[in-house]
Amino acid sequence: MHETIEDNIKDVLSGDLLKNALDFVTYLRESGMTPDGNRFYYMGEMTCIVIWKKDKTNPSGEWFICDCPIHGQEGFPIDESVKEYAQANVSICRNCGCDHEARGVTKTIFGKEFNNLCSSEVIFVNPDAEGLEKIKMLMELWKHIIAESKKN
Repeated sequence: MHETIEDNIKDVLSGDLLKNALDFVTYLRESGMTPDGNRFYYMGEMTCIVIWKKDKTNPSGEWFICDCPIHGQEGFPIDESVKEYAQANVSICRNCGCDHEARGVTKTIFGKEFNNLCSSEVIFVNPDAEGLEKIKMLMELWKHIIAESKKN
């Protein structure tokens, strides 16, 4: 195991997958989020998990961004294309056997209701550069929500 998340990602991914994953990790660090393993935190609250893997099904590797809760946006403007991107990446529960208390719930994500969601309500798989820009906006929204919650 290497010392940094970047080194670990470099061991698994290559090409555009590697470039995009490293770009996202750089963004997270530069925007004030701190890593603990593959989880990132802002003001003590988890913002997302970055997962990467290579296996027989994906010999070139793949990576995911998950557990970035998508709710609320009061006082934070967000583009419709970003909302649609989040809705297009909603993760329906696949009965994986996890016992997370949020598994199978119904949630409203940017005004649209979704049933039987995974505990990771939105999962972005192998996002490209355009998708990453939208995810970064979602991360800014989440940072805003966390900062606002800390004021009260």
